[in-house]
Amino acid sequence: MVKFKNKELSYRLFVSFLFIPFFLAIFSYGSYPYLFMILGIIGIMSYEFFTLLKEKGLQPYLRTGILSSIVISFIMNYSSAIFTYFLITVLIIFVSIRELRRNDTDKSIVYISATTFGVLYSGWLGGHMILIERLSFSLFDSPKLVVLSFLMIWMSDTGAFFVGSRFGKHKILPRISPSKSYEGLIGGFIFSLLSGSIYSLFYFKELLFVDIFILSIISSIGGLSGDLIESAMKRDAQLKDISSFLPGHGGVLDRFDSVLFALPLIYYYTIFVINYRIL
Repeated sequence: MVKFKNKELSYRLFVSFLFIPFFLAIFSYGSYPYLFMILGIIGIMSYEFFTLLKEKGLQPYLRTGILSSIVISFIMNYSSAIFTYFLITVLIIFVSIRELRRNDTDKSIVYISATTFGVLYSGWLGGHMILIERLSFSLFDSPKLVVLSFLMIWMSDTGAFFVGSRFGKHKILPRISPSKSYEGLIGGFIFSLLSGSIYSLFYFKELLFVDIFILSIISSIGGLSGDLIESAMKRDAQLKDISSFLPGHGGVLDRFDSVLFALPLIYYYTIFVINYRIL
């Protein structure tokens, strides 16, 4: 068991270090390379989510769900609220009407709800990765808000993993995720706070320490919530990992589940608090 965990950790670290330079390069360039990378990630996450539903024995509208997730995210790149609302409205109506053609009507509510939630989960929440890039370049003329957000969220994940593995005794929700502990949550918060403080000291002087402190809370608690939600869905479908797309990490959704919950909150904190102070 120890040997297996060490091997899994080695894969995890190798894949992380392999992708860090790639992500930093795309973050720095921004624009369409960043947009297409995020759209690809959202497409894969959406596919993995609907695959999870199939493992549960459901029959969601796979192609409709994936396409809608990508299109919603693409529209969000242009800050077109009216078209985003329009697409979500059309999606709900279209899926509901399509359900009338299904012979098995015993689970109509489940199929309609699952497809709609899948689009909002991967497409709408994931689309905030696009919104925060636009905000970063419009406010700061640089990708530093994007880098800070991913840094703090993923360092929170890292801190929670290592501290929880070593000192985790008080479990948060053992029926959903036996490995998640309060010690890990505190460790994640400390890792996020330290990494955010060091980064802001050199590259993000517009931020106050209280901003970093609040963003660390968002990163750790929001990230943990996203992780637990995905764990609950995987447990329901009796899966350990949604896929093996990323060795040591599982699927793309396994790697971005914390981002889906924490990053939108970071985006809105920036909009409602940091933006007003800077302007």
